[in-house]
Amino acid sequence: MKFWQKAFISILVVFIASINTCLYLTSKYTFSLNLERDTDRATSEYHFIMKSLNETMNSIYYREQTGLTPSSIESLMRSYADYYKKQNVFLELKQSDQFMFTNIPAVVASDINYKDLTKDAYKTKVMTSSGKHYLSITGSVGGRYEDYTLTYVRDLSELFQTHTQLNRYLITVTALVETVLALVLLLLLRKLTHPIRIMQKATNKISGGIYNERVCLPGKDEFHDLAENFNQMAINIQEKINELDKNAQDKQRLVDNLAHELRTPLTAIRGYAEYLQNANASEQNRIKAAGYIISETDRMQNLAFKLLDLALVRNSKVDLQRVNPTELLHQVKIGMQSILRSRGIQLEISSSLEELTGDSILLQSMLVNLVDNAVKASSKNSSIELSAYFNSFPILEVRDFGCGMEEEQTALVCEPFYRVDQARSRSSGGIGLGLSLCREIAHLHGAELRINSISGIGTTVQVLFTTYLQPPENSVMHKEV
Repeated sequence: MKFWQKAFISILVVFIASINTCLYLTSKYTFSLNLERDTDRATSEYHFIMKSLNETMNSIYYREQTGLTPSSIESLMRSYADYYKKQNVFLELKQSDQFMFTNIPAVVASDINYKDLTKDAYKTKVMTSSGKHYLSITGSVGGRYEDYTLTYVRDLSELFQTHTQLNRYLITVTALVETVLALVLLLLLRKLTHPIRIMQKATNKISGGIYNERVCLPGKDEFHDLAENFNQMAINIQEKINELDKNAQDKQRLVDNLAHELRTPLTAIRGYAEYLQNANASEQNRIKAAGYIISETDRMQNLAFKLLDLALVRNSKVDLQRVNPTELLHQVKIGMQSILRSRGIQLEISSSLEELTGDSILLQSMLVNLVDNAVKASSKNSSIELSAYFNSFPILEVRDFGCGMEEEQTALVCEPFYRVDQARSRSSGGIGLGLSLCREIAHLHGAELRINSISGIGTTVQVLFTTYLQPPENSVMHKEV
């Protein structure tokens, strides 16, 4: 669902809920006021009838000195009933449990409660019967006629019908208002979110590689500022992409050309060096020249093979398999044994990883390069630590206690052909491609190569396998191997 649709639905729901709630409360409050008004009116009439009835009954009693007869009471009540019937009011007079007079509908009389009535007290009740609503007031006549109970019933159907008609009218008006509001809100949101749709189209084109796309939004609001910032961002992205493409093409062209061009003449140079060794020249000059040519040939051959390895790694896919980290570290130690022994360096390995996902050959090549660099940076009779462990991610780590590097050197050490120490690298056969190859192998495994180095203290290289392909760590117990 798009943003303008979410905003439309949310705002419309809030408006509809607010309007309906206000109208409902207004209607309910109006009805309560009208009901209270009718109840007050009915209560006033009830007390007036009761007072008049009491006075009239006293007058008849003192005038005739014979007491009240049922016929006189019925005649008296009839006069009141005929008068108030025009106002939809019904009356009933009861002495103890005997009805003296009533014109209340039978369906209503059955719901009237005569229990628990006390002197000078009355009960008010709203009843519903046969679809009509009534208000009943029941109480004792009082005075010498405490055993008489007067019941007053008013028909409230007109009040409830008026309330129902008002509700229907409000519902109709509300539906029309909400329909108009929805249309106006729809048009307004479509217009207000039009700049967002323009920006969306532009970002889709840029994400598709069309970096020359620009946005033009008139006005001086936030969308105009956003469009200006977007255009500037697009310009910067286009410049950076062009720069990265150029650098990548230059580097790749250099690697590909060197790998292709250097491989062919190596055999000829090697043959010429062997020829010089057998030529009729002075033994000293012949051996010296031949040794120089062979040394340079070996260096160029090493360069070519390294470049080929780098090109192959960049253009290949990793054959992911389950790898035993302990066996992997043992293989690296066995492969580096002769170099370590010649330098008098001890390689200490440890692993607490149960399993690792990757290409065992590429991982071994990466670790060999890292250990080889550590050997070159370490002094004789020192040690190097090679470990595999879990710390949020599976990690392979090589740590030496050699010369270390400065911060600027650490930032550039993975660039192709970069050498920290030109003289040392050349004498030891380094060509500046080892860490570049390690970084490419790490990237192929979805891993990150981190280098932390302090000059004069040592260097720590970590390979963090952050890819989801790695299995969960089953063992956190450190196991020395």
